[in-house]
Amino acid sequence: MAYLLKTMWRSSILSPLRRSGATLAPPFVGSEEVLAAKSEGKPIVALESTIITHGMPYPKNVETALEVEKIIRQRGAVPATIAILKGRLTIGLTEDQIQNLGQAKGVVKASRRDLAPIAAAGLDGATTVAGTIVAAELADIPIFVTGGIGGVHREGESSLDISADLNELGRSKTLVVCSGVKSILDIGRTLEYLETQGVCVCTFGNTTEFPAFYTVRSGFRAPYNVENARRAAEVLGAAKSLRLQSGIVIAVPVPEEYAMDESVIDKAINTALEDAKKKGIQGKEVTPFILSAVANATGGDSLKSNIALVKNNAKVGADIAVEFKKLGNADNLTASNIGFPGMNSPNAARRFHTSCATSNKIDSDYDLPRIANPDGDVLVIGGANVDRTYRVTEDKVQLDGSTHPCTVDVCGGGVGRNMAEALWRLRGGRVRLLTAVGDDSDGRYLASVAPGLLLDGCVIKDARTPTYAAILDAKGECLIGLGDMGLHSHITPEMVDKHKKVLQQTPLVIFDGNIPESTMEHVMQLCNRMKKPVFFEPTDRRKAVKALKNNHHLTFVSPNLAELKAMATFLQPDLESSSNSDINEILSLSAIVSHYVEFIIVTLGPKGVVTVRNSMNQLDARFYPGETIDAIQNVSGAGDCFASGFLNGILLGQKQSSCISMGIHSAKCALLSNYTVPHNLRINKYYDEAKYIQLDIKSKK
Repeated sequence: MAYLLKTMWRSSILSPLRRSGATLAPPFVGSEEVLAAKSEGKPIVALESTIITHGMPYPKNVETALEVEKIIRQRGAVPATIAILKGRLTIGLTEDQIQNLGQAKGVVKASRRDLAPIAAAGLDGATTVAGTIVAAELADIPIFVTGGIGGVHREGESSLDISADLNELGRSKTLVVCSGVKSILDIGRTLEYLETQGVCVCTFGNTTEFPAFYTVRSGFRAPYNVENARRAAEVLGAAKSLRLQSGIVIAVPVPEEYAMDESVIDKAINTALEDAKKKGIQGKEVTPFILSAVANATGGDSLKSNIALVKNNAKVGADIAVEFKKLGNADNLTASNIGFPGMNSPNAARRFHTSCATSNKIDSDYDLPRIANPDGDVLVIGGANVDRTYRVTEDKVQLDGSTHPCTVDVCGGGVGRNMAEALWRLRGGRVRLLTAVGDDSDGRYLASVAPGLLLDGCVIKDARTPTYAAILDAKGECLIGLGDMGLHSHITPEMVDKHKKVLQQTPLVIFDGNIPESTMEHVMQLCNRMKKPVFFEPTDRRKAVKALKNNHHLTFVSPNLAELKAMATFLQPDLESSSNSDINEILSLSAIVSHYVEFIIVTLGPKGVVTVRNSMNQLDARFYPGETIDAIQNVSGAGDCFASGFLNGILLGQKQSSCISMGIHSAKCALLSNYTVPHNLRINKYYDEAKYIQLDIKSKK
């Protein structure tokens, strides 16, 4: 249980708003393509599904939806069509799901107000613009493409019939690419309403004329214009930097060759509106009725125009998503978004010694400890086990011997093993793991996950491979954890001595708190004698002090706050106990630990990371704020992947800020994967630098 709680806390470095177990939990599920895109950091474009169920007749609806997705892929982005399927909000539909949705009868239009009832009833729902924006925000997809947004209906000043799309745009941070407002609406009042909601409206291309869906011109002008995808991406980036809580509309005119004659379309719309009034059609049924009537009145020309503009919008939206990804979408840091507990009072703020601004300081040559001969095989010494996660699918769990249905996931585990596999994937091999596994099916499974990773002699005859089992409820909360870790005692000094040549040749030794204390002492003696840099991963607060008992020098240590407190208290027993976790407390504790550690990485859960470097008896400290990550699949390996990503950067000779960025990227990949270590974990040799705040530690060692 302690192991699971430890890994869950450590892996929350990237600020998940919702945590789950080994499978994607409510509020939504994601397709394999979307989850892979999230893991790999690819640009994603959200798409609505009412265009499939209510916007076009079959089979044109399905053909168009699939063609739009194809266009987005061809432009370098990943499509994510959104719908509710059997009560589950689904981000990214398969081709079969789109086919089924396109032919289904009675699918409910799902705006914000409808999402909860549809989900609770286990029904299918097609998301409107508003519903899709809600889902895109949950899934952290910043760009959404549609045909046209809703607006103020004609005579809306009397009926108050105003689309929920407008309010949603006013409270979301999503950029919506569309062909303006559907021309069946009151475009002038719609633009006024968007202004009231604080929505930034821009036309796209070389015009400020606001389009009217089927036609290029509406007679109204937009307040702003972006001439290309890059400029649109820059507007989105600026909005995020300013922490604006309102959306952006990019209005793209229908291609000229598919634009309709204004007089023809106006006549068809007016006739359809009169017919709708006579038949008493109201609310969300008005739009599909009028669109169908207009299509019939125009002999299908309006449908052709609709299809053409949606495809064109898909091109523009994909291009914006690609450009936005190139920008790196890194927000500027300010003191206000640090948000440590205890930092809200004026006195606490005065105690916070920091410039409270993004540092422009250039990393010096001694920014990070340097690794000699970094191309050699890294040696990891630590625990390996098989993780099994049992998620109960019933809402109520009775711990009285009752049998409950569940789903089961199996993957490799163990802190040392996780770090070894992550580095093995990042480095294309060049990592060896010294551990103990049994000669059983679990041991063979661990050996197959990363072929060649295990050193000879790690398989113990007639022994059980360590295992960990987590029992989760339907919401992903851990009910109980069970561990059989006795075999870790076989990681002995004698086993280390058998591989002394590997240790002599390695550029870096990593060990975790799971190995016996005698083995840890032996490893540190050898490393200090050979002048090998060492990285210690504490694993929990009880084991955090094991590496400090004989005053050995450590190059790197990566504690969370509880482990940092345990280490500082061990080194200074008279240290006053404190429940504070503000930055002053963190820096004070780090100053004590830095007597024996050259570089400390303090992981702070959703708040981010503080690094403290002891260089020439001067402490250099930096704060790297965390990121918000949604759609989390698995939290078990993110902390270990962060550490491995960070170390990979060091081995590549990168600056500290780039190493932290590599660590954050690796942790994000793990959070979005079913496995503790994603099988597709990769990082480019050069990586963007993470933004940080320089902290001023007044005291010296």
